[in-house]
Amino acid sequence: ERSSYIPDPLTNASESNTTTTVPITASAVLDVNGTTVSSDDVVEHLLGQMKVRMSDKTLESQSEEGAEQDPVYMIPRGNKPANEYSNPNLLLGVFPTLFPYGCGALEDSSRPVQINFREHVRYLLSYGDRRFEEHYSFIFVLFNILQRRTACFHAQLMTSRPYFQRSAQLLETLSSEDVATALFNISKASYSKVSDERINTLMKHIKVVGGHVMGSAHSRSALRTKIHSLCFNLGLPSLFVTINPADIHSPVALYFAGVDLDLDRVLPEVLRTSYERAQIIATHPVATAK
Repeated sequence: ERSSYIPDPLTNASESNTTTTVPITASAVLDVNGTTVSSDDVVEHLLGQMKVRMSDKTLESQSEEGAEQDPVYMIPRGNKPANEYSNPNLLLGVFPTLFPYGCGALEDSSRPVQINFREHVRYLLSYGDRRFEEHYSFIFVLFNILQRRTACFHAQLMTSRPYFQRSAQLLETLSSEDVATALFNISKASYSKVSDERINTLMKHIKVVGGHVMGSAHSRSALRTKIHSLCFNLGLPSLFVTINPADIHSPVALYFAGVDLDLDRVLPEVLRTSYERAQIIATHPVATAK
């Protein structure tokens, strides 16, 4: 289901071609008791986190002033990062305006049919009201989560191999000073691969894991290696051309972004100004990727 109400064109034959989407705009955030947290638990938690401590003498001297002020509840932040694995309440709390009813979480174990995390993100980005697509940070946060999960998964696979035992013994002898020195030498272009076998081993494993992470420098190196393999297998290309037209000049990208265009008859005056097209493309990354 989509978050917007889309009328069924078959209910009225005279409006069979309608594509109007009536967006459901959230003007407030409704937690509905936190879906799994009762109101009593919330009150108990707030009372337990109160940090207002005053002596009896201070209360007596400032009784009149304090009577006119509202009570202050100090809710401190935790000192541990939140678990992002099998934690359906994580994104519900991070993006309350995107999940105003406190439901529809990713990786919800109570769902009868389990949905893959990546596929669920694709589904959210295809919502009719485009609220997930147009949010300023949702895509970046989810992309970063996918990057970390991919890196952790391939690192786990690598460490489970028998040959990693020797590498682990070398890496155990590394200190933070050794790594800092190697990074400094690399930044000054004075690093030698034969200087330290331990650093070479560490860099090799980082390159292997990073080659599977989307958008990383090592993933681009892996693609370059594949291109070299094709050249060795099939020979050098007679002509190698990369065509990448600008998105802001593409009427198809504007059409996917929701601009009402007749693709069979595109007129220059209908395409709007270059600045307006750039704004539309920037706020509709999913439509641009199509």
